[in-house]
Amino acid sequence: MVSTEAMKLPPLNSLVVCHWSDVVGGINLNLSELKPEGCVTIGRLSRIEKDYIVLTSSIYEGNQSDPVVDGTAIPRGIVVKISTVNCE
Repeated sequence: MVSTEAMKLPPLNSLVVCHWSDVVGGINLNLSELKPEGCVTIGRLSRIEKDYIVLTSSIYEGNQSDPVVDGTAIPRGIVVKISTVNCE
């Protein structure tokens, strides 16, 4: 996994596909069953912070300075790969 500190992120508001490694927890499982699970999220890269990014699938009309969204905050340290989706 490449740190997103070194990984070049697409421009803000780009439509992206993001591969990331999700945390998995369990109760009463064999030790061998616990491992991170690969995930893929497709959405607009709506926020870039030092420690995390936010991908949104919906942005509701209304307050544009702090919009209501459906989104996922993903810690930058668990991003495996992120690339722009070409819609043309």
